[in-house]
Amino acid sequence: MASVIRLARYRSVARRDIPLEMNRGDSDLRPIAALLWLASLVRVTLTFAHRQTFGTEASLALLCIVFLPLLFAPKQRKRDGTCDTARQ
Repeated sequence: MASVIRLARYRSVARRDIPLEMNRGDSDLRPIAALLWLASLVRVTLTFAHRQTFGTEASLALLCIVFLPLLFAPKQRKRDGTCDTARQ
């Protein structure tokens, strides 16, 4: 019972001045994704240039080339002007 009382002193009170809407920007990940995309492009290009078979590494690099731009593409808007991924 004493340990419960001791832990209760360290609890913080919920603050009302903290905004609940957080900015969900991916702008800090864009340079890292761009470097990963360029490195993957070089890997796949070298695989084709040397006529190697696609192993695990080259296949993952090809997947990065295809799917990284899709992650950072602008969100598609519905016809009524709202974003399809907006949650409210």
